[in-house]
Amino acid sequence: MAEEKQAKEISHIVGTFLVSAHGAFLNGAGIDQSGENRNTVIPKQFSDGKYRVPYVSAQAWRRWLRDTLIEETGWQKSTLGSIKKSEKGTTSKIAGALDPINYPEDDLFGYMRSEEGQGKTKKADSDDDSDDEPSETSARTKVQALVRTSPFMSSILVSLRKFGWKGKDEGFVHLETGTPVPYSTIFYNTNLQAIFGLDMTRTGVFRNVGDRIELREDLIKPGIESGMLKEREKDVYELSDNHIAKIRAGELLHSLSVLRGGAKQAAFATDISPKVMILAGLDCGNLIFNNLFEDNLNQETSEGPAIKVETLKEIASDYADRLVTPIYIGIRNGYLSPKNEETIRALGTSGAIFIIDTPINVTKKFVEVHLGYDRNGINKTS
Repeated sequence: MAEEKQAKEISHIVGTFLVSAHGAFLNGAGIDQSGENRNTVIPKQFSDGKYRVPYVSAQAWRRWLRDTLIEETGWQKSTLGSIKKSEKGTTSKIAGALDPINYPEDDLFGYMRSEEGQGKTKKADSDDDSDDEPSETSARTKVQALVRTSPFMSSILVSLRKFGWKGKDEGFVHLETGTPVPYSTIFYNTNLQAIFGLDMTRTGVFRNVGDRIELREDLIKPGIESGMLKEREKDVYELSDNHIAKIRAGELLHSLSVLRGGAKQAAFATDISPKVMILAGLDCGNLIFNNLFEDNLNQETSEGPAIKVETLKEIASDYADRLVTPIYIGIRNGYLSPKNEETIRALGTSGAIFIIDTPINVTKKFVEVHLGYDRNGINKTS
């Protein structure tokens, strides 16, 4: 089945994962303004009916993923810097390298440099050395913003547990003189789920069409001359070696499988690498593995969360003609409820639809089989 499916091209790699966040504080919302003393730090939360549910913003865990990617590969980092200052001399715009050819991070996560008057026309810069009068068409040019939307899509990391997740750590700052200063930290005891998708049709591909361009004009000629870039069609460019895009995708997936980061790690150390990882290749962009996990509702027991097996089977059936690869399921031994883990492992023996292993190993297998990239045997040149 795997060979038969791989005859079709993967347009998107989609998946979901689950993080164990027990005794954790990964993404803060600042001081609780409702408290009388205003000395309690709280995590980010949203309202779901009568419940307050903790979550980690996509911006936060994407930053952790970017940092993990750079650490794992040694690739050059697209460092943020000031690109425009206000009249007072303060920074008004920031950006990274804005170079997706030489910086894989920019290719995968995108960037933006907006321009005033985007979509409008302005007078072209004149050449003082020229005596020729500019033509009507050459005298004006359209203002184009440099915008690359990220090929990597991500949701927030949201708690499975809506109630009973809250813990409170009381502490004091002891002074040499005077009374101690109290402070508190609200933390959570839960599992966090997120979905993701990587658009392979856009990885390593850059469109300069309309009033928004993805590739800086000054990068095109050097990129083509160096052999790193080629023009696919008018105003559409791509990396000359399409295997580079697969390397970038493979390294991104690997980095997700060993994800690390989070706030307050000194006081609330948490391993945020996925304990469950599900992924597959599709010929469409649907993020099909949404809301696949459920919490242990009986919190009096120590059993872990569960994968919704029947929902997973239904997804596999509904998208059978869109799935280009088997569905890879990585689970950490002993993390799920015992009965659920047994059921999931049995799926791997029922045919070629599901492949079961650890989160790191399923990612490695997926990348090797379907992207043709062995990160242990090939140079990670991006």
